[in-house]
Amino acid sequence: MSDIGLFETIYSTRSMRRLKPDPISPEILKRVIEAGIHAPSGSNFQNWGFVLVDGVDDKRFIRDHYLANYRRLEREGTIPSMANIPPERRRMFDSAIHLAEHMDEAPVILLACTGTDFPTYAELGNPRSITATLHASIYPAVQNILLACRAFGLGATLTTLHYFFEDELKVRLNIPTDKEIAALIPLGYPVGRFGPTTRAAVDGVMHWGRWGQRRD
Repeated sequence: MSDIGLFETIYSTRSMRRLKPDPISPEILKRVIEAGIHAPSGSNFQNWGFVLVDGVDDKRFIRDHYLANYRRLEREGTIPSMANIPPERRRMFDSAIHLAEHMDEAPVILLACTGTDFPTYAELGNPRSITATLHASIYPAVQNILLACRAFGLGATLTTLHYFFEDELKVRLNIPTDKEIAALIPLGYPVGRFGPTTRAAVDGVMHWGRWGQRRD
């Protein structure tokens, strides 16, 4: 495991979409999931589950459906084609296409699942509140997993394109109907290097007291 500090881990964790097929030891995968379940969840309900997909046929199933939907969204214009992408963003989209085409080459594809049966779930009423409660109880775990992967030198990237074939995926992998697959995360040792990430300056997104108010 890499001996780096918390902030260096955070600042150098980026989406790694080009992954080697080298196997990941079960011990490391267990530690990664353990890091995930140390995240908070609503009412500490811990209504999550993590499916580690490593079967060749299952990974190809995911790749085929993921790629088909990626190409469909390209044709529809939801995802821009490479010809319409500004030069400064082409590297990122090129890696996204590579991931879609080579998803099955990752040694493990992690599915982060959350339950839809929170004790107060039906009482929330407001659909936005329901969605917020659902995702607020799984995405902190997902971020812990991404940071743990960075600590172990593993590449990972959070994807959600599986929502277009979630029902078929749940049937294939015996995921209960009351679970939602909140994230599909290919895992593997990266071809490239970690960070640093490029982000806009913090002063541009930091507001004091009211939106738009700044302090020197």
